[in-house]
Amino acid sequence: MEGFDSEFKNLKDYILKITYRIWEERGVERIRDYYGEKALVKTPTSVSDNVEDVISSTYKTLQMFPDRELLGEDVIGSEDIPGTFYSSHRILSSAIHLGNGFYGSPTGSKVTYRVIADCICRENKVIDEWMVRDQSAIVKQIGLEPREFGKQLALNLKETGSAVPSAEDYVKRWEGPPDSGPLSGAAKNLAQTYQAVWEQSEFIALEKSHNRACQIHAPEGKVIYGRDQLIEFLTGYTKSFPKGSFRVHHWIVNEESSKNNRIAIRWSFSAEHTGLGSFGEPTGAPVVIMAMTHAEMQEGLVVREYHAIDEISLWMQISSYSMS
Repeated sequence: MEGFDSEFKNLKDYILKITYRIWEERGVERIRDYYGEKALVKTPTSVSDNVEDVISSTYKTLQMFPDRELLGEDVIGSEDIPGTFYSSHRILSSAIHLGNGFYGSPTGSKVTYRVIADCICRENKVIDEWMVRDQSAIVKQIGLEPREFGKQLALNLKETGSAVPSAEDYVKRWEGPPDSGPLSGAAKNLAQTYQAVWEQSEFIALEKSHNRACQIHAPEGKVIYGRDQLIEFLTGYTKSFPKGSFRVHHWIVNEESSKNNRIAIRWSFSAEHTGLGSFGEPTGAPVVIMAMTHAEMQEGLVVREYHAIDEISLWMQISSYSMS
């Protein structure tokens, strides 16, 4: 890997090793070794723009979950230009809620949840990052309701005089270099399917993209089996947020011998909360879903898929609009 320490064999090795050192070896101060001084880290609920914020955030997470274990399930990556790598890293985390913090007082509850993080890496450092954490899974496992938790976040913002970003700002947050170019191949086919589903509720498109026996990992830590259950899950969203705009911001396809082909897509869906579905009575709130999807393919069809969507962010956007 041009520009990286010789100990790292490839992008996957780099991502897994630095994640392990920072989190499980508790080498939080080593973040300065592996993150750029002005590294951006963007999530559906926050943005930071310097390495000291990354360190502070890591310490706060470890205060809440001191025994957190991070299992690196997959790294889907590409070298966009020589020495500049793009990784999409899927993590399964388990921990016990033992400390005060973002999720309130400690409950002693065991939590298991997924995270997908997209990173741009250059010269041995992460210089840009987008991340989605399944916060509704965490919230439900510690005994809270995602809707009420999102409402409280919106209230906290209001009390501090802050505001939820505009839909345009949310979409802009999910953009960024490097450009992965026009969609093509398997990524294009999958993106076109989801555009038809999200924008037009054309669920029949899933028959040509997803294996009948597909397994889907969805928000709240749910596992969905088969196309019918996938349609039921997506219908809850499209009824709540009809007539929106689906955009792909970055995509990668990895084809490796003896492995399923894998696709990583960072995408957004912008709409208004004008229907009755999974997100309660319609409020008219402008909402942006900032998401990432990993898909595994066999014979051209999705057999496994992981949708990283932060539903707490959606409830926060809906609640903030209702309070205005």
